[in-house]
Amino acid sequence: MAEKHLISINNTQYDATDAVSYHIKGFPPGPLDPSALIGPQTDAVMALVQYDTELRQLPRSELLLAPLRARDAVVSSRMEGTISTLEEVLRLEADSDEDSLPSNAREADLEVALYARALRQAEHALRDGYPFSGHIIQNAHRTLLYTGRGARSRPGEYKIEQNYIGNRRARRIDYIPIAPEQLLGGLEALFKFGNTTRDEDGLLPLLRVALVHAEFEALHPFEDGNGRLGRMLIPLLLWRQGLLSAPHFFVSDYFEKNKDEYIERLRRVSENAEWTEWCVFFCKAIESQAKANIETVGQVRVHYEHMREVFRDLLRSRWSTDALDYIFANPIFRNNRFKRNAGIPAQTANAFTNKLVEAGLLRVLIPPSGRAPGMYAFPSLLEIVAEP
Repeated sequence: MAEKHLISINNTQYDATDAVSYHIKGFPPGPLDPSALIGPQTDAVMALVQYDTELRQLPRSELLLAPLRARDAVVSSRMEGTISTLEEVLRLEADSDEDSLPSNAREADLEVALYARALRQAEHALRDGYPFSGHIIQNAHRTLLYTGRGARSRPGEYKIEQNYIGNRRARRIDYIPIAPEQLLGGLEALFKFGNTTRDEDGLLPLLRVALVHAEFEALHPFEDGNGRLGRMLIPLLLWRQGLLSAPHFFVSDYFEKNKDEYIERLRRVSENAEWTEWCVFFCKAIESQAKANIETVGQVRVHYEHMREVFRDLLRSRWSTDALDYIFANPIFRNNRFKRNAGIPAQTANAFTNKLVEAGLLRVLIPPSGRAPGMYAFPSLLEIVAEP
């Protein structure tokens, strides 16, 4: 029987006997197997085209998909053990602004809200012309771990000690990422590959996104937050590679439902150089998630069009669409924010809120009291974007 390989972490012994180590000099990989990939890659791209068509038909998609981005943040964070509900996170956002978060919020809710902010920040940087680079991922990581438990893990700074992936409860290490002293070289190769175009090396864009995601997770460049940040990169890179017209794609549902296979496929990349097999899995994930997203986004679009008529008939005001847009983007909100940010006169906004509550379109979560504004929910939209 082989002798156990034990690694001590914070005075606790972990079994690393079967651990797989990072694939030194294994990235970028050699040629992939086209016969295995042609079907999955084609199906995934076709599903993305259909999804992007649905996205283009959605008016003001940046606003109307905000609740779905929040849901994706909830699911992605749950894969790392952070448990929050969509309603908890949207309540937190209702009491937040761009520069601050409530000091009394649960750490789990803060972590999820920061995920959504980090994604928006990275998107804006890419729109401003920054390449996929250390600047992008370090700033996103700094936001992701700005407060809560993550703030103790050197936000925005690359790891300086070896990190590990495994099962803490079982005291087992399954994967050993790249060593800190080799990390900068690994990241340089990753960024160069991620910014290469199909014209330069012939690689199909979707496969490039698949390989970048796998390599980022293998490098595990930060002390904490690597899984969430790596999944955050997927919609950004799908957009940068021209596969989407906007970086609004929500992939965490599939990875959570297939978490064991997701982790094992990533592990086998380093263990057996199974890059093709990983890409097949990734393509199937994208296809499946694109089809699910098509259905959800379609429901959001149909509901928006229906509610536009309902709001118009009920409110009988030229500001009815402004009210609808704000409530779709913020299906849980404080009334003072509604009055301030919806572009509607304050007195009119108050009247709108009362009419919508009376009509059963809004639900009162926290009644107004004195100078404290009420908090309201838009339940019909929340039902559509609820966690699967």
